[in-house]
Amino acid sequence: MITPRTAGTGTDGCRRSRAAFTLIELLVVIAIIGILIALLLPAVQKVREAANRMKCQNHLKQFALACHSYHDANLRLPIGSQGRNSNHPDWAYTGSRPRTPFIAHLMAYIEQTAFAARYDFNINFNSPPNTLIITTRFPMFDCPSDMPQLTGHPQTGDLKSNYGVNWGSWSFRQQGGPTNGVFPLNYGDQKGRAPFYLDFGARLTDITDGTSATLCMSEVLQTPWTQLPGQAFVDRRGRIWNDDTFCYEISTRLTPNSPRGDYGYCDPSDTRYPCDPLSEGLTAAAAPDAYMGARSRHTGGVNASFCDGSVRFISDRIDPVTWVALSSIAAGDLPGDY
Repeated sequence: MITPRTAGTGTDGCRRSRAAFTLIELLVVIAIIGILIALLLPAVQKVREAANRMKCQNHLKQFALACHSYHDANLRLPIGSQGRNSNHPDWAYTGSRPRTPFIAHLMAYIEQTAFAARYDFNINFNSPPNTLIITTRFPMFDCPSDMPQLTGHPQTGDLKSNYGVNWGSWSFRQQGGPTNGVFPLNYGDQKGRAPFYLDFGARLTDITDGTSATLCMSEVLQTPWTQLPGQAFVDRRGRIWNDDTFCYEISTRLTPNSPRGDYGYCDPSDTRYPCDPLSEGLTAAAAPDAYMGARSRHTGGVNASFCDGSVRFISDRIDPVTWVALSSIAAGDLPGDY
């Protein structure tokens, strides 16, 4: 009679021990894996950010080339903004011309011809049928390094963007700064004129400082729709569809990612988006004097396109004099290294 073998018993009747990790060995392996992940994660994040930065550069490149295509068709760059009346003492909206943002002119040149065909330049940007366009999310308008605002304006619904135009070195109303000011923020409007302004888009021949030495566009952050008590408007930084001040108009008054705050409708207590303390409770009358700097979530600087179509990464440490020099089209200044 044959006796069956029991599980785990050899032919000699001895019990075999199963091969397995001890608890200590498992803990060591887990610790090693954790260390490897900790070492690898910064490298992965660095590669991801490099890809995001490159995508932002590509977006700016497309916008710059679109500006050139527009210039080829219209013999000038798109106007920076239309709507406010510069002949009015408060630069108020008098209804004399439809409110039109810079980006509306470029839609046909960034492969959005269907939307461009629907945009009506005879009415304000926030009136139907234009509302269909301004409430549509275009991936090209967002930089993946920043967190996009998923909702639009509380009333008009228009969505924000991470890109804005070069608006000189001072404010919406006064691009070159007061002539009795402190250098280099004292160019005055004629000397300090940027490629884009109210009812103005420069011809490339107007850019006598050189298209390769004149900023076209750069980056801004998409801020929350915050509105403080007593403040006339919500935080509109990044509103690419709104022709108004403090929306997409970038001033070189502040160097890239400056810790000094933007001056406009914003919350000084929100350190994620630097805001000048004097902005609290800002009235509508102060709108033409608002300004904001170029900002990004990239480490060490911002991407910027130039009027020759090139795109470069500008360091946060750029000399302020050079940064201002890059904003004017015909000041005759010579920017330093950057």
